[in-house]
Amino acid sequence: MSSDPRVDGSWTDRLPDPAPVVHRDLQVRVGGWDLTTLTREHLAYWVGCIPLQFGNTFIVVSRRDQPTFIQAYRNGPDDYDLEISDAPSKTRSTVVRDEAELVAILWAWLEGDRAAVDALDWEPSVHH
Repeated sequence: MSSDPRVDGSWTDRLPDPAPVVHRDLQVRVGGWDLTTLTREHLAYWVGCIPLQFGNTFIVVSRRDQPTFIQAYRNGPDDYDLEISDAPSKTRSTVVRDEAELVAILWAWLEGDRAAVDALDWEPSVHH
């Protein structure tokens, strides 16, 4: 018996519809994990893993070719400090009270959706 998907008919040459958006060449740190590729589904999974990371309750997302980043620190259930750096000397922060909203904002940042990111109530960050 063959378990080759090309032979048994389980393989298809079509992507799911809609095909997932994939962001590559990233620098993502969640707890002790380093990632380079994210889909929105993967991002939601890893944000959900933040409470499981003892001693490191951050997620940091950046692109290898840009000096900017976005990061979230989990204070407790539905309580995240979100920080964004648009340039090395310009860092802003806000609070997000919902995990799904945090995922949406992180994804908007990855997608370059400045309107969604800038719609939050940002304040100058006190940590640099």
